[in-house]
This record gives sequence, C-alpha cells and structure tokens, in this order.
Amino acid sequence: MLSTKPSIARTSVMARSPAPVRLVAGSRVTCSAASTPTAWDSWSSYISKHRADSASAPVTKAEKDYGRDIAAAIKSTAGAFKPKYTSSSAGSGGSGHSGIADFKLSHVGNVNLAELRDLHERLEAIACVQLKQALGKPESAELDAASISFTTTDVDAALCVSGVTLQQGLDKTALIAFVATETERQASWSRLEGLILHWGATDSAGGAWGLPPQGWAASPNKVTDAGGAWQCGFEKQNVSGPEGNAAVYVLLLQVPLRGILKSGGLVYVLKATAGQNTRWLKDEATKKDFFLDTTRLPVIKV
Repeated sequence: MLSTKPSIARTSVMARSPAPVRLVAGSRVTCSAASTPTAWDSWSSYISKHRADSASAPVTKAEKDYGRDIAAAIKSTAGAFKPKYTSSSAGSGGSGHSGIADFKLSHVGNVNLAELRDLHERLEAIACVQLKQALGKPESAELDAASISFTTTDVDAALCVSGVTLQQGLDKTALIAFVATETERQASWSRLEGLILHWGATDSAGGAWGLPPQGWAASPNKVTDAGGAWQCGFEKQNVSGPEGNAAVYVLLLQVPLRGILKSGGLVYVLKATAGQNTRWLKDEATKKDFFLDTTRLPVIKV
C-alpha cells in the first residue's frame, strides 16, 4: 500500500478560472503529411479564402465545393479515428495488448464480497473491478495495482483509492478508481448522497493546488469547472456484503502524467452535498487534504 504524507489546503490559489478542457479518453491523433486532406486542412483552406472584406459576397460554386470537401473529410476521418489506448487483436501471434478498452464504470453488485470481512478490503476489491473493467480485463485476471485506504473527517466514511500507470512509449497516463462508503449510518438516508470529488494537481504533498494536464477524463462524466480545481460526481451503486446491501460511491479518473504530474500527484477533498449542509471531507489521519502520489503507481506497458 502507498503511504500518505500531511498535505496543506491552499484555498487561496483556487480562484483563477482554468482554460476549458476537452474530456477525452485518449490523446490527439496526428495525421501523416502524406495522408489525404483532413477536415482541419479543408477548414483551414476554406477560412483562408474568406477574409473579412468578402463576408458579404454572394456564395459561389467554389464556396459550395469547399463545404462539400469539409463534409467529405469529416466523414472519411471519423471512421479511421482510434483512441490512443485501446484493445487490439493485432500484433505478434494476434495477442495484441491491453489498454483502456471500455472507459466506463462497471456495476459491481455481483462482486463476491462474502469472504472479505474487512471494509477496506471490500472497497479495494470493488476498486480493482473498476480498473479491470476499464482495461478490458476479466474480473479473474491478476492486476498489479496500488491501493491506499483513508477514513474521512466530519462524516464516518471510508475511502479506497486504487490506481495503475499505463505507459506507451514515453507517454504515461494514470488510471485511478475512487470508492467511498459510510462506515456508520446515523440517518435513514446516506450522507454521501451526491458525493463529489473536488480535485487538482500538485508538485508534492502539501504543495499548492494547480490544474491537471489537459486530456484527462472521468467516468461518470459529471464534471464541473470549480475555478482552479475540478469537481467530478460519483456514481452510487448498491453491493451485497456480509452485513447485507450497502451503498458505495465510485468514480474513475484517467489523467495524463505530464507537466506538474511528472513528479507530483493529485490533491483532493470530498464534497458531501446531502442534507442542508455541505460538508468538506478531508483525511481523518492528518485533518488535511488527501494526497495521492501518482509517481508510485505500478506501471503497465501497453
């Protein structure tokens, strides 16, 4: 298991508004110069012929042709697009490699938790199922993932975070599963209902909050720009355990390990919105923000 170090909340640096980020599971695909014109090439050519001084000119046949060229380029390139991390049957012996084949949460109601008496072990098992599902692996497959367990302030809850690093060439991407549940119910309704991960990137434990590199993605895709941080909603799932049915809250993040995350990690708190009061849940052990050192996640080459 990973170990955590004390981290310090830096709320003052969270006021700036981040640039828009397009959530995608992979990275940009660069087209070869020798390939047929792309939609972007056609669009650039079209724009270059439409300066401000000709904005009011009547539509010509050439302009209509450019529009058809754009539509044709979009249609031809859309079918050939492949995400960076994907399962493939190509390669030596047809074995291919494992990547992110289906980047979405799996429903874990059928996970056998009867033999796992410890709550943190059950949460870790659920987190590993989510990682395997995203990687296109069967539940019975072995997965070398790092897991760390926390308890939270304010609400009696447990949090398990499990993750791996996918490496393709020099590029690295962290795939991280978050699973939370109440450890002691004090009401007929869950105080974790509507749970949100409020997170950012930092260069070290206790460092200032910053924005993660562009190209990250979340599942479920319930994302809000919080101005200097991001907020991602958890998905509520019901699982059967030794004590009966229980609600767990799960979330998957895929984050490129570039820029600040080459040597740092994720900094985050949980935002519980159930009831009349919003609660900001932190690490019970330190009474400070959670920190995950992404440099220590096991590496899987794809």
